[in-house]
Amino acid sequence: MLKIDWRHYQLLLAIRETGGLTAAAKQNGITQSAASHQIREAERRLGIQLVEMNGRLLVLTAAGEKLAEAAGIVGPLLKNAEARAQEYSHGRQRRLRIAYGPQDGLAWVADMAHYLRDLPSPHLLDLIYIESGATALSLSHNQADLALTLDHAAPAKSAIAQRFICEDPLVAIVPPDQPQAHASYLDAESFEDTVYFAHSLTPQSGFELDAFFGPAGTRPGHVAQIQSLGAIIDLVAAGLGVSIQPASTVRAAHKRGEVAIVSLAPPEITHSWYLLARPEFLQAAPDVELEDLTRVLHTPLTLG
Repeated sequence: MLKIDWRHYQLLLAIRETGGLTAAAKQNGITQSAASHQIREAERRLGIQLVEMNGRLLVLTAAGEKLAEAAGIVGPLLKNAEARAQEYSHGRQRRLRIAYGPQDGLAWVADMAHYLRDLPSPHLLDLIYIESGATALSLSHNQADLALTLDHAAPAKSAIAQRFICEDPLVAIVPPDQPQAHASYLDAESFEDTVYFAHSLTPQSGFELDAFFGPAGTRPGHVAQIQSLGAIIDLVAAGLGVSIQPASTVRAAHKRGEVAIVSLAPPEITHSWYLLARPEFLQAAPDVELEDLTRVLHTPLTLG
């Protein structure tokens, strides 16, 4: 049994967000006196100090920060659970929440939506954006039911179900009207004198700054961090730079003539797409088969 109530967690979170007791009390719809009483009550129940004065500001202690951090995670989950419970009680359509990352071109969305529409119990499709490397965590925190992830398999000893979908080669994308667009392949030195768009300025294991530029002992001369695949494609299409992306994510833009796709110098660098699923979701949705979902995703990720 919890020693403090949810209202105490909400107040600590509000103090962290607003930086003061008065503003936190107002945010929670209580008086400053009531907020002060709640803080003292929470400290008494836990036997620890949760807030302290820093000059004229009331701030959280390290212990208070831990509780506020938990409230920041749990709060959205509870709100989502309430909304889903209301939907079920009113007989509304079920939802399938799929988490995706910044390197996902979402070429599979239409196929997935058609699949969900044609199920015996149709599902609505929700797309949940998750930072790179955090997709498995999004399932553990019940932020999503499924996660489509690139080279981030489920953690060892995890109950999360996992299916391999396909391999996806890295390719260069360049403006279609530049000489590079007609090259047979591009080596690492080809990027030295141009603006290069990357999802992260820090080399990530297996991705291009590590796997392609690292062995060559070089790095693009001008790297700009753009954490949006759509923005990267738009910038390349506008002739403002180049990038390297998984082939599946840029095929549609290539077919539209917005960018040109060029192979990278051998050896080929590929990434693995995985589908991860919360076992609780699979148990609650008997119409949804993980093998069927994997087949639905395979075609758009391999053929575009």
